[in-house]
Amino acid sequence: MLDAMVAMSLRLRLRGIDLETSTGLFGRELDLVALLTSSGPTSVKSLVADLGLPRSTMTAIVDRLENRGLVNRRPNPQDRRSVVLEATPAAHEALLLYKAGLLNLVEHTKKVLSDPEQAEFTRLLGKMGDSF
Repeated sequence: MLDAMVAMSLRLRLRGIDLETSTGLFGRELDLVALLTSSGPTSVKSLVADLGLPRSTMTAIVDRLENRGLVNRRPNPQDRRSVVLEATPAAHEALLLYKAGLLNLVEHTKKVLSDPEQAEFTRLLGKMGDSF
């Protein structure tokens, strides 16, 4: 199974379907942007808890995203000693680009798999997702 997953990843990248590279967001950066675009302005403390990251790691990620114009820091209206983070319009655009790439993968999958295979694949993906 591992070999098949590695081979699939390689094939996708060779076809230019590298979702993270297309958006410039990688790993936890993408997680943070997705959270902020769906939840709106959020405290760093909440994000640290939601993502299970050390505060120092979160600070480094936020610094990178802020330097690229994807996240803004502003004073927390509930606690002026802290800040809240908000996604910028550029972050929303990057997430839309990522989702468009996912949609392309879904469309390709629909061409390759029959309806019953698609249903089984969807069920298995859900089962895997629930296990994490």
